[in-house]
Amino acid sequence: MWCGRNAPPRRIRRHTASKSASTAAKGGVRRACPGIVSITRPFDRTRYGSQIPPMPAISIIARTRRKDDHGRVPIRLRISHRGEKRFIALPVKVLAKKWNGDKRRVTGTHPDAGEINTFLSDLERAAFSVISRLERAGTLITAQRIKDEIQEEREEVKSAPEDFLAFAREKVKGYKRRGQIGTFRSYRTTCRKFTAFIEETYGRDEVPFGALEAELFREFRTYCYEERGNSTNTVGRELGIMRTLVRHAMKEGKLSAYPFEHITIDSEPSQKELLTPEEVERIADLEIDEESPAAEARRWFLFAYYAGGMRFSDVATLQWQHIREGRSGRPRVCYKMKKTADTVGVPLIPEAKEILCRYEEGDGEDWVFPISEGIDPGNEEALHRRKCQRNSAANRHLKELAGQAGIEKRVTFHLSRNAAAWKLYQNVGDIYKVSKFLGHSNVEQTQDYIDGFVDESRDEDFIAAMT
Repeated sequence: MWCGRNAPPRRIRRHTASKSASTAAKGGVRRACPGIVSITRPFDRTRYGSQIPPMPAISIIARTRRKDDHGRVPIRLRISHRGEKRFIALPVKVLAKKWNGDKRRVTGTHPDAGEINTFLSDLERAAFSVISRLERAGTLITAQRIKDEIQEEREEVKSAPEDFLAFAREKVKGYKRRGQIGTFRSYRTTCRKFTAFIEETYGRDEVPFGALEAELFREFRTYCYEERGNSTNTVGRELGIMRTLVRHAMKEGKLSAYPFEHITIDSEPSQKELLTPEEVERIADLEIDEESPAAEARRWFLFAYYAGGMRFSDVATLQWQHIREGRSGRPRVCYKMKKTADTVGVPLIPEAKEILCRYEEGDGEDWVFPISEGIDPGNEEALHRRKCQRNSAANRHLKELAGQAGIEKRVTFHLSRNAAAWKLYQNVGDIYKVSKFLGHSNVEQTQDYIDGFVDESRDEDFIAAMT
């Protein structure tokens, strides 16, 4: 890298012929379904003699030639066995440009990546379960029979009376599995509140999907105001989360009518603090002890700002493998945002590189900053706890630094993201590009970040025109 070390990119090891051969030599047969999984089962010579039996292949494919007006393509399950192929159309359409044909999944930048990929993985597991059951039964296996069994199972699941509360809890657990602990806890709290509302109002502990009507959610809104004493924006957040869970149910075909069509999500404008790029530089120019905790917090804050407005959770979990050279030879920071699981990548400007050079470069999974030091990358709960602790400590230091810089505002770490958004918008002038830099899924989010900043860039033109 720029500090004198340029490690080659890490490669993913794949199964080789020799490994497969050694598996067969031990009495097993290894067959890989292209781009999906590898299955190892014992070779029953009493059934097949010395000939290795053919294995059914399951794969998920995108019909790229069936693109609709919105750039989406249908997905289907392909079953191949003994030269016979059968297909099952799936209730999923994906953006063609976000489909990874090798992995047979949508990329992390797809708006519904987590939900779609989880659905596809569950479907694969169900398909392989069907194949295993047929093999154990000793029945003749054909591609058509596998298809019929899979469809029969799916119909049974679809026709079974389901509970929306159980469905919602499973969806919420998905955020935890994907490492989105903050979102998981927020959604879990809302689900618990909605469950309490159902129990207190109706004396039930389940809600059939057919009962999800607009009136039910209007009653829930009243319950939040009158029984829980929630504020307008809190109620709006609770309804927004329930709306998201309802949309998940609709995408899986569990609902035909959309109960939120005529429900307004409550909100009221709130006064938010904004930190200008000039004020950020005033904090950067303060002369303080570089070995102090305040200086350490400032380095995290400034790196977040110079890297395009990173969230604290992303700074806390930044690893050296996320810092690498792009095709142009420029060093870049490329990471998956903890909040949305979307991938973001921007080039590192000199100020950001200068901060990084203060830290000893480690191996790929080593933390860049000491925020998460001593915690295993796979321990999401511990990472979340540490993030909350260090974020609070950093905010206290930033408040002190702001006072030293003569800034009479309640400065927090997140304000670096707003300041970066405003500086990018001032210099780029294209809100769509700024939205991409920030990793937003739509420009409305970006607009909310820059609302409230005073644009003085055209003041001279106005004065010249009016005088």
